[in-house]
Amino acid sequence: MPVARSLIATLGIGAWGLCCAMGANAAGYPTEHQFRQALDEVAGVVRAEGMELKVLDAQKEGLTRPLLSAGLNIEANTCIVFFNTRPEDGLTQFFASLGQRDLSTILRAISVHEVAHCVEQREAYVRQRFDRVLPDAYRQSDMSIQGYLSVVKSGALETWGEALADISSLLYLKQAAPDRWLHLARRISAMRHALAHRWPQHDTSAWLDRLIDANPDIDEGASLFDAAFKYRKQFRPD
Repeated sequence: MPVARSLIATLGIGAWGLCCAMGANAAGYPTEHQFRQALDEVAGVVRAEGMELKVLDAQKEGLTRPLLSAGLNIEANTCIVFFNTRPEDGLTQFFASLGQRDLSTILRAISVHEVAHCVEQREAYVRQRFDRVLPDAYRQSDMSIQGYLSVVKSGALETWGEALADISSLLYLKQAAPDRWLHLARRISAMRHALAHRWPQHDTSAWLDRLIDANPDIDEGASLFDAAFKYRKQFRPD
């Protein structure tokens, strides 16, 4: 079945853009093979959440959102991720600044970002754990799916949702690249802040800087996303 439009979440046009000088070993804009490889390499993270992963070409599906976007197919319990190889200004400069090794790692982290959107959609629309997916100011004892959806459509949760996804990405970096995670995490946070004038709802740097400074661990036995839910509340800016 098609993914319900209300469950489509996207990284955003400017989320990963960063103006940097192009290095001699610049990686270039990600190709279909690189996208698919990165998503395949994080498929285990998806399966650990009890979901399946499906990867589609955004352009073939008539979608125009750049880089990656995702949505949960509730009936199939599948996280559907769309990749878009069409270069986007800002993103092009960012990827040109990366070496091949960092590109591979960043693409996996971006993939985890998208999976986090599916996880949050499942918590809301399937498990109805509204205490987990809503900030305290929006929590109600009688909250329903329709009530939650109304809050989502208002745009009030856009930064809140991006914070969960970005925190998930950083925690993945900490696990997958412990020797480089601080460097990569700081680049992501700096980029979010630098582009806030264009995409203010995607500026999660206040969360990310606090997480980076705290350098927290994931509790033994906890999933990466369980930790992300916890740290989103813990490191929320005052």
